[in-house]
This record gives sequence, C-alpha cells and structure tokens, in this order.
Amino acid sequence: MRIRPRFKLWFVGEDGELVFGLGTMRLLVEIDRLGSVSAAARELEISYRYALERIKVVEKRLGRTLVERTRGGKEGGGAKLTAFGYELLGDYQGMEGSLNQLTKWYVDLPD
Repeated sequence: MRIRPRFKLWFVGEDGELVFGLGTMRLLVEIDRLGSVSAAARELEISYRYALERIKVVEKRLGRTLVERTRGGKEGGGAKLTAFGYELLGDYQGMEGSLNQLTKWYVDLPD
C-alpha cells in the first residue's frame, strides 16, 4: 500500500480558537473576484447570512477589517478586500502552497 501525507491548514488565536481556514479563504477569494459578499455566497452555495457572520467573526477575533462593504441602493452595494484582507489571504495561500509542494515532494520519492 502506498501512503501520502495530507494537510489541513488553519490559523488559530493564542487561545487555540479557530480564526481562519479554508472556508474563509475561499470566501475571500470569491469576494475579491466577484466584488460582492452575496455573489460570493451564491458561488460557494452558502447563505449570505452565514458568509457575513463568518467575516464578522474573523474580523472580531483579529481586531482588523478584512472586507470593506458598501450597502446597496441606486448605485448598488459591493465589497472589496482591505489591504489586511489581501495580506492574510496571501499568507494563507503561501503556506498552503508550501504544504502542497511538500506533499508533491513526498509522493515523488522513489519506492
């Protein structure tokens, strides 16, 4: 039987409580791509309420804003990542990429 490593990455606070993981990363990617929390939620097949609550929880735990949101109206609403949101997303994706490379290295080892 051939085995391979598998990793799941998440960021936790000093208290060990989950702050940021794959689901929130995917949500931020879609908000950045679509410019809307509601559109991102639809794309990910989650409720708008859940998406918004996820963002609020992470922002509260970090004490920083990840997403700038504007309310709808004649001009329409929207959302965009803050500089800190991009930084956190980049850190997560960078670490995830490193773990994926490590997995590839292990799988490529000769028998």
